[in-house]
Amino acid sequence: MIRMGLICALLLCTPALAAPSGKIQKRPQPPRLKLSTQARRLILSKDYLGFRIFVRKAYALPMSHAEWYEIKNLISENSQKSGFDLISYWNARNATGKSDIDLDFEKADALLLSNRFEDAFSAAQALTKKLKSIQRSRTDARTLIPYGYHLMARALYGARRYDESMTVYQWINTSYPFIRQVLFEKMWASFKAGRVDIALGAIASLRSSFFSKYLPTESYLIQTYLLKKLCRDAELKEVADELKAYQEALTSGSLEDWASKDNTTAVLARVAKIKPKETDLTSMITPAERTSEQKQIQDVLEKVYQKQKPMILNDLKTILAYQHLANVTDTKTVLQPVHKLKSRDELLAQDLEVWPADFKEEWLDEVGKHVLIGESLCKPDK
Repeated sequence: MIRMGLICALLLCTPALAAPSGKIQKRPQPPRLKLSTQARRLILSKDYLGFRIFVRKAYALPMSHAEWYEIKNLISENSQKSGFDLISYWNARNATGKSDIDLDFEKADALLLSNRFEDAFSAAQALTKKLKSIQRSRTDARTLIPYGYHLMARALYGARRYDESMTVYQWINTSYPFIRQVLFEKMWASFKAGRVDIALGAIASLRSSFFSKYLPTESYLIQTYLLKKLCRDAELKEVADELKAYQEALTSGSLEDWASKDNTTAVLARVAKIKPKETDLTSMITPAERTSEQKQIQDVLEKVYQKQKPMILNDLKTILAYQHLANVTDTKTVLQPVHKLKSRDELLAQDLEVWPADFKEEWLDEVGKHVLIGESLCKPDK
């Protein structure tokens, strides 16, 4: 009896209770704490690495649809801290239980991919209106609205309605996970619409201190083209110098700059570097699990980086060759010069605020609102 008591003490056993009938009856186990409640505890303690690991562990556990949906909302609301990749990962767990909103997104996507741009725009617009109407009763609706805007803007661009596309791109807020992609597409829409000032302004936003100091490669191409049309040779040289610096950084293996190219990879890079804190719920997620998750994230980022690096270097080489060609040709015979941009007064008349650009100190809500205020340096045609 003493021996059994010692074993129970070592194993933290629960003593059995004698039932009135004389049979041995196990003590009732306390009900399992809801998975969504456990997940919420991690969020409340700001243990975002632990939350990420918990989501991956919970994926294989039995749960009700209500629990799945509660965790889905927590993932959406905290994706900027724990990783945007968790959204699609968690949604795949309930692929057969898609909501009407999920199906509407799939329909608009399919129309866009089949080049039915006007139909895609109508579907995306109807979807976005629905999201706005239910955002008070459905917690994830507000998060999904920018996705609807993005679909609308892309459909308008595909339909060659560039001015309208440019306008819709400007509705997308900076908390959207693919905001840098939005700025890139807005640059193209503005370029196609003939708005040199907004196109170069979008490139300025892409240069924000919130992103990598290096731009998506096509941005350099558009910037070169537009600066050449404005005869701004000094800025062209700065772009060429930046391209060469980018080449050197990639060649030397600058993973950090590459990872900060957009929110999706930047968040993962930050999670991979989270240091242990006193508020971490180590009783739920062990230090060993945390170390393992961070190593896995780092390995995946490194693998994707090494795959993309040669493609980026090849693009940079092509753009530098184009720059060289542009510098040895006469603008008038190759490109139609732009002689005038919108004035400061014209911009103010559109209820725009004018602030000097200073990338060392910049508010996040300014991103995407830059417009070039300057002048063409091309000499008037005789």
